[in-house]
Amino acid sequence: MEPNLKPNWKFWKKKKSSQPSTSALPTPAQTIVVAATSATAIAASAAPVEINSIISPVIISNQTNQNTLVSAEAPSTSNPPEQHAPPSRPHVSKTEAWLSRATLFLTFTKSVAEGVGLTPLKAACEGVVSLLEAVQTVQDNRSAWNELVLAIKAHLNTFGQQLGQVGISDILEEVESSLKDPIEEYFDDVTDLLANILAESGITEADIKTNKLTISVLVQRIGTTKLEAGIINDYRLRLQTAQSKIMQSLLLYIASSVGDSKDDVILAKLRFIDPSESRPRECATGTRTDILMRCREWSLDENAPNILWIKGHPGGGKSAIASSLVKELGVKKRRLGSSFFFQRQNAATMTTSALWRTVAYDLGRHPTIRKSLATKMKKEEIDLRTPNIDILFQQLIRGPLTKINNVPMEQSPIVIIDALDECGGLEGQRSKDRKDLIRTLDSWSKLPRNFKLIVTSREENDIARLFSRTQPHAIELSTGEKTDAQSKEDIQSFLRIEFQTIAERYPESLSADWPGSKIIEDLAVKAGGLFIWASTAIKLIEAGEPEEQLKQALSGKGTGDMNGLYVQVINTSFPSPSVQVVQNLLSVVGTVIVAKEPLRLSAVAQLLSMAKSAAEYICTGLQSVMESSDELRFRHQSFVDFLLDHGSDASNFSISLGRAHEALASRCLEIMKKELRFNIGNIESSYTLNDEIPGLKSRLEKCISPHLLYASRFWTTHLEEASPSPEILEDVRYFLRNQFLFWLEVISLHQLVNRGVIILLVLLRWLKRHNLEDLIALASDMPRFITHFNPLILQSVPHIYLSALPFVPEQSWIAKEYGPRYPNTLKIEEGGDRKWSATLNILAGHIEGVLSVAWSVDGRRIVSGSRDKTVRIWDAETGQQQGSSLEGHNGLVLSVDFSPDGRWIVSGSEDKTVRIWDAETGQQHGSSLEGHNDWVQSVAFSPDGRWIVSGSYDKTVRIWDAETGQQHGSSLEGHDDWVQSVSFSRDGRWIVSGSEDKTVRIWDVETGQQHGSSLEGHDNYVQSVAFSPDGRWIVSGSFDRTVRIWDVETGQQHGSSLEGHDGRVQSVAFSPDGRRIVSGSDDRTVRIWDAETGQQYRPSLEGYDGRVQSVAFSPDGQRVASGSSDKTVRIWDVETGQQHGSSLEGHNGWVLSVDFSPDGRWIVSGSEDNTVRIWDAETGQQYGSSLEGHNHWVLSVAFSPDGRWITSGSSDGTVQIWEVETGQHHGPSLEGHTGRVQSVAFSPDGRRIVSGSYDKTVRIWDVETGQRHGPLLEGHDSDVFSVVFSPDGRRIVSGSGDKTVRVWDLQHTPLLEMFFNKVSSEYLFPSRMTDGWVRGPNSERLFWVAPHLQMGLFPPFQTLFIGQYIQTRLDMSKFVHGAAWTQVRGDWAEASA
Repeated sequence: MEPNLKPNWKFWKKKKSSQPSTSALPTPAQTIVVAATSATAIAASAAPVEINSIISPVIISNQTNQNTLVSAEAPSTSNPPEQHAPPSRPHVSKTEAWLSRATLFLTFTKSVAEGVGLTPLKAACEGVVSLLEAVQTVQDNRSAWNELVLAIKAHLNTFGQQLGQVGISDILEEVESSLKDPIEEYFDDVTDLLANILAESGITEADIKTNKLTISVLVQRIGTTKLEAGIINDYRLRLQTAQSKIMQSLLLYIASSVGDSKDDVILAKLRFIDPSESRPRECATGTRTDILMRCREWSLDENAPNILWIKGHPGGGKSAIASSLVKELGVKKRRLGSSFFFQRQNAATMTTSALWRTVAYDLGRHPTIRKSLATKMKKEEIDLRTPNIDILFQQLIRGPLTKINNVPMEQSPIVIIDALDECGGLEGQRSKDRKDLIRTLDSWSKLPRNFKLIVTSREENDIARLFSRTQPHAIELSTGEKTDAQSKEDIQSFLRIEFQTIAERYPESLSADWPGSKIIEDLAVKAGGLFIWASTAIKLIEAGEPEEQLKQALSGKGTGDMNGLYVQVINTSFPSPSVQVVQNLLSVVGTVIVAKEPLRLSAVAQLLSMAKSAAEYICTGLQSVMESSDELRFRHQSFVDFLLDHGSDASNFSISLGRAHEALASRCLEIMKKELRFNIGNIESSYTLNDEIPGLKSRLEKCISPHLLYASRFWTTHLEEASPSPEILEDVRYFLRNQFLFWLEVISLHQLVNRGVIILLVLLRWLKRHNLEDLIALASDMPRFITHFNPLILQSVPHIYLSALPFVPEQSWIAKEYGPRYPNTLKIEEGGDRKWSATLNILAGHIEGVLSVAWSVDGRRIVSGSRDKTVRIWDAETGQQQGSSLEGHNGLVLSVDFSPDGRWIVSGSEDKTVRIWDAETGQQHGSSLEGHNDWVQSVAFSPDGRWIVSGSYDKTVRIWDAETGQQHGSSLEGHDDWVQSVSFSRDGRWIVSGSEDKTVRIWDVETGQQHGSSLEGHDNYVQSVAFSPDGRWIVSGSFDRTVRIWDVETGQQHGSSLEGHDGRVQSVAFSPDGRRIVSGSDDRTVRIWDAETGQQYRPSLEGYDGRVQSVAFSPDGQRVASGSSDKTVRIWDVETGQQHGSSLEGHNGWVLSVDFSPDGRWIVSGSEDNTVRIWDAETGQQYGSSLEGHNHWVLSVAFSPDGRWITSGSSDGTVQIWEVETGQHHGPSLEGHTGRVQSVAFSPDGRRIVSGSYDKTVRIWDVETGQRHGPLLEGHDSDVFSVVFSPDGRRIVSGSGDKTVRVWDLQHTPLLEMFFNKVSSEYLFPSRMTDGWVRGPNSERLFWVAPHLQMGLFPPFQTLFIGQYIQTRLDMSKFVHGAAWTQVRGDWAEASA
């Protein structure tokens, strides 16, 4: 045996990676549970499968098909084989053993290929396995070994190529060498086996290439080989080990990357709807073959555009073709990425957002995309609720697809979108959804060409404009006179199949070929290439006696006459209809058209107050054009077009959208009037929150009917399109005066509270549009009520009555209208809100402080810039963020502004750049504007939108061309310090700038020169400046706490400084009419000033927890927006002595507290050195030794009234009592506080000590026993810094870091100490407030208090409150709660019953 033969067989061997393994393969457990055995199955299955169940079929298969050494002894993966030779098998030749081993490995690889969806590899393995089996059975195969060697080589090459294809490259990247190394070992072992056996048998490479190796020669040579059993066993062990490793590695990958059930749960959030429910019928067998062939050719063409547009007239069969392509690409080709079928009647749910979420979910079957999406969603980097579809498309589609850019064309995913023209519902091209869709399709056209998209639609204007730009591959379906022979033939085939089905139902009267080729051909001609015509004609014929119905179908005029056919449908189904039938027909059809979501027949009947049989009669008559088995849907949009066409032959049946909306609005109001009621959810206890109610879902299904829920959600949507008829006005008035709170119950239980505000705002718009002043005041209170009590209404229905209604401002219409009807609840004795807060909305979302805000010119949007480096756009009416945050700045966003037309936003940042953003898409427009050398503190658009001005810490002002982004002229230089604020005059001629050099300067935009002298007068930095609307005045705000007004012409200050702020003035602005000025300050207030008199107009607007950084008037001057360092944006309604003797020295730390003895002889001091010392007030000498015992600072000391005792409070949380005479402790330390004791004091009789602590409580102690005396006094929201008894000892006063002073009554019955429970006849003792809830002794929720009232609410024992918070005292003598809460209505419920 020549030693140089063996290396000759290494030409297959894949070179091992030179990279060392970076991650060891984990020791596998005996079993590993995974979601499924293949990527496809894993996506759809949650059933656990063990490793053994995957490996066993491979081994069993080989045991069944081959009598081999290896298959008989194949070990489980959890028990490695022992190292000894197997028993001898005299009836098995070495040739057969080798062939069987090769078959086993290839069968195993085939199994792996099936598991991860590697179709080419699977096919290669199947071929080689078949070949090996043939070698064993066909003895005269002269080229067996040649084919075997070449096949195995091809097998290994194919396996290697697969590593770079779909998903497998990401396996290697994801798990590094834990999978890569076993695969390479498998390659090596297979090639080693082949090379060694052939070399040991004396077979050379030349033997194979010359094709002279016969089976007999092969058997002879292998029969004389010197391979020992040990060598064979060694190979067997190596191959089995390789098999085990690769299987374990693949399973680990599947378990971690594909089968992770957590990813399943996360990705399930993407699937907004199931598009398969809306998928139409496929093309009839044998039809549209030419169109489908052209689609196939496009799908494989690497040079073709990546969008295929199938266009045609309504009814041309576009949807059927799309459905057929779904089947072909999904089942036959395995290339279907996703599919989505728009339906006009489902426009509320089939949105552009739903489209791309569905596509992303389906594309998640690919491991790489799946991992990318799941990771981003885990990190909450994707906002699925964002209305900014461009960002959603980027995050869900463009980003993930780019991660599989190397997928071959024949394996790339194809997405199918049907009926683009039905996106947006009845609004069509005008709808936001349709505009969003058009933009994202434009974005798809820019993706690589291997990511293919098929769309079908009518050739409507916006779609045609899009595709004129993107130049897709287009297929037009011919109809009418342009109908081609193939389309006509396809329709005939379709009709022939359908007629056969009809004939089978009438075997005695209709022949099998009924109605004959001539009639079928005539019908195909009349169809004019419109498959919907043929389909509707068949439905018409099926609906009655076939021969008679066929005559009706043939009687129409012209070709492709859909209107004529629809007239035939209606006339045939409703011959000589009565007035009532016509009315019912119009009502049912109109409701289905304008309904905001698909409805079942029963719901339609209930909404229309129509007998179900009458509604069913209409739907049955329309079965040719309407599906009614589940939700009511029109079979084709062309029928809706027919009904809305008032000039068509259907004029007697034409639908007025306005009348349909008005009818539905009226019925919604009637349904709510009839079905809304108190405690509609039958909630037993007020202690239970909505989400704690057992079986809530089933309870709601019983208590709230589908038609009531529909009415509650959409009544104002329909009302907005209706005229104010007397009947509707009366129903609206009844709702406002009687049912608002009942309606809120439905909104609360179905978690629609935020939507509830929008519903009422639509109502307000309708009332204002029709000048219904008598209802506007009451309706205006209602969105405020929801906004004010939003957290409460979200949580609890009972507390709408128990906690929200009692705290409604006493001057509000809701308090006057609804308050008297619910007497058995809390009553405000003193305090509370007298009117609604000036805060109209709080726009929360920034994660750091808001530095700048600005209104759009139309007042509908607000833009904000923040320390979190983002810009955000808000809906000023609803307070909701529009789209995602605008991200790109690398530093704080210091200033923002809208362009006059609202299309653009400009921002200036700490990163030294100015950026322009598209307000609609949120994308940055062009490159950053760079040139400043320091922070850009202020930016503004010119009135015509052509220019942008910026002011910077580099002391310059710069002007930029808004279109090109180029700087206009030179920098405006002159300031000697940072430029804090810039603004244009109204005519755009001038720019004003304010600087930390304490000056205001005016600049000529045209020349760039300074206009006049600097405006000087401020004593500190000028932080903000603004022009008056008429350009005559400039207002400036300064760190000197003043606001000043300047005459632009003379440069002189106008009047006196506007003074009142207690902190630096950060921002100023004029109202649109120039009559008022608003300013925001570090003192946490917003102030409004009369520009003429300089007097403050209205009290300060307070409520912030941080300094006010930015203020702005709304365009109508009625609102002010302000941004604060407390991270929020708020909207306000504009209307609405000498040392005695020497120092007493001795302490080794700061002296924190001192007190005189009652007789004035002694002084006591407490110190940071942990000691208490007594001093002779006359001599200044220390009396006795230091009083030691505290373990930390002594924060407070006090003498008893008789001078015998001293008490001390310390940071160690204790209170101690000392005897003055001896300096000894009196009893043990008084312990109980959980924070440092800041203040202590004796009662006037010396029997009690009061202490105040950082634990926010006040405690009273008995001096004699050292025990706590009386209840714990709670109520402060911050550290208690000071406490003292009143001279009569009946009250305690406390001061706190919460900026309040509270007085506690120790003699009278406490305010909240007890109240009567009518059901249990027990006294309840509330303990504390958590999360706004005042709780009882068992932590039950008694009532909820709004945040701004919590600090001023009188808790137990408190009788007086001094502080900036609203003081509120409650009368709870009639308060019902718990199981008695339904008695809140008292006698009024009986009177109204």
